[in-house]
Amino acid sequence: MPAQYYSSITNEGARHNMTDLPLSGIRVVDLSRVFAMPYAGAYLADLGAEVIKIDCCQAQFVDTTRTLNGPYPDNDPGELYWERAGTFQTLNRGKRSVTLDLRSEDAISILKQLVSVSDIVLENFTPRVMQRFGLDYANLRAVKPDLIMVSNTGYGHSGPWSNFGAMATALEPTHGTGAFMGYLDPGPDGRLHDGGIPNKMGNSYTDFLASWTAQLAVIASLIHRSRTGKGMWVDLAMYQVGSSFIGEGILDFAFNGRRTRRIGNRDHTMSPHGCYPCLGQDEWVTIAVRDDRDWEAFCQALGQPSLAGDSRFAHPTARHGHQDELDEIISRWTSTQSQYQVMEALQSAGVPAGPVLNAKGLLADPQYRARGFFQPADHADETGLGRKEYVGRGWSLSESLINPIRPAPMLGEANDYVLSQMLGLNDEQIQRLKDAGTVGDTLADARTPSIVPLERQVELGWISGYDEL
Repeated sequence: MPAQYYSSITNEGARHNMTDLPLSGIRVVDLSRVFAMPYAGAYLADLGAEVIKIDCCQAQFVDTTRTLNGPYPDNDPGELYWERAGTFQTLNRGKRSVTLDLRSEDAISILKQLVSVSDIVLENFTPRVMQRFGLDYANLRAVKPDLIMVSNTGYGHSGPWSNFGAMATALEPTHGTGAFMGYLDPGPDGRLHDGGIPNKMGNSYTDFLASWTAQLAVIASLIHRSRTGKGMWVDLAMYQVGSSFIGEGILDFAFNGRRTRRIGNRDHTMSPHGCYPCLGQDEWVTIAVRDDRDWEAFCQALGQPSLAGDSRFAHPTARHGHQDELDEIISRWTSTQSQYQVMEALQSAGVPAGPVLNAKGLLADPQYRARGFFQPADHADETGLGRKEYVGRGWSLSESLINPIRPAPMLGEANDYVLSQMLGLNDEQIQRLKDAGTVGDTLADARTPSIVPLERQVELGWISGYDEL
């Protein structure tokens, strides 16, 4: 690989042999876009795989995270806005970029040649798209018999919904999550009752589940290939992955005919159990009292030991029936302290508690900092990004130094490397592809995104607030 590809490596990382990484020598062709599979590819790159993202130099077909999602530093997209989006940078770190306009037969031929010298393909199109391009597993296995391919779709490659398009937000209702999620609502008696409106989980949680599942499937398939010499097709249906983590609620209905309640931050058995306001603006802490021992310790930490013997709260069933009163008492206490003060007081007493961290809190949290979770990457000068920190991994390996994170690739930065060094095309052939617009390193028909001032974003409810940095 060209030396500049690893230009962001720190001195410590530069001394480390990249071939020691677990997936060193594995090549991945990443045809995917948006979130779930691009993020899976980023983790494979972290582990040492050479991940080549199939980009596009036509604005109408490029991965939308390059152009639509932001966020941009200082809310400024800049002239090369497709190189500056934070979402794209996070999901595509450590990869290389080759641009191919797949409407061209030449591009399809090049892609198949690239697959023939690779190990893994990631894609997340509906089945009809890959079949139309002749890039489905059957066709790609013809050029790479031991290929491992992950096809991530909303509903899988079989069944009546297989050709439906999907996004994580629309998937949540189909895998049942919405029916299980909901906040408590005030009832006519003034008390809180089970919520009646289904809710989504948050930030496209199904994408994360699919990403983690794909990573596991890839590692398992590599082990299988090493043992048998055979490839593997992974038919990943996101809505099935979504249903897999709500098994308790499904089983309760299957066995008992009971519907799970929507109880917000409360628990079916533990009480008190919830999220409580703390000193400061929009500051919160979560608390979970598991049993009577926790309850007694909690009352001592609260400075109200007599509560432990209060008949309303003396045993778990009583506490569960008087949670509204408990929440009022707890909120009065927590609202006079910072979230970390509450957490430390309760944790010292053996009671589970933790702060509800927003983005600012996450970046400043001492535990994340001590673990080195946020990792810096140096970007090419042309991007104007400089050094930025990115979300790292929730794990480390004792025998492999995976640091540091490498930035996402600039559009088409690996065109010559892939076309010339890997596939052996000569200068004339490459120039012909460039002249035809099949490959390129700038975004054709690009239009700088319109930017909404931060003050207006707050008014519109897009963001909750911002700090001047």
